[in-house]
Amino acid sequence: MRPVLVTCGATRNPVDAIRYLSAGATGATGIGLARALGARVHVLGSQEAALRAPDLAVEVYGSTRDLMARMERWCRANADGVVIHSAAVGDYEIVGATTGKIASGQAEIVLRLTPTPKIVDRVKDWAPDAFLVSFKAAKPGVTGDELETIAQAQLNRTCSNLVFANALDHIGEDVLLVSATETRRFGRREDAVAALITLVATA
Repeated sequence: MRPVLVTCGATRNPVDAIRYLSAGATGATGIGLARALGARVHVLGSQEAALRAPDLAVEVYGSTRDLMARMERWCRANADGVVIHSAAVGDYEIVGATTGKIASGQAEIVLRLTPTPKIVDRVKDWAPDAFLVSFKAAKPGVTGDELETIAQAQLNRTCSNLVFANALDHIGEDVLLVSATETRRFGRREDAVAALITLVATA
């Protein structure tokens, strides 16, 4: 099997020394994938994901830019590897984030956000021969056909080999695995994960 990189959990983009912007992602899917794939798997996980997996050697990342730098290093060293990018990556960072602590008790604090780099769009630049599995969590309320269109757009934009897609209001069900040649539909998330493991093991 090729070397495998699994990213999981959510980035933490700092506001100050103790506050950050993040998402409600635990990393459970990525940790499960890493355990199932076994040997030759490198895990890049959030602090929360690492706490969920004391049995795994998890390399912990922080911000979006920190995750991007760590992914780039791995991809350039493993150009023919498999990248399963399931981490919830923060799309915005604070302009002028401070390394100190913002004083409490203020009547109002105004934060200005700017977009972060799209990590998944860069993976094939770092490792053109990699087998890339990207994840897409669509907004609540999308139909199955809309979700497929969204996943296909991500597949084409990122040059992913496979997109694992679901809507945020149906995290545990109605999952799509979309490739250039087919769309596979799963009623249960665990069935989609099992199919993904089989595909990656033979990639």
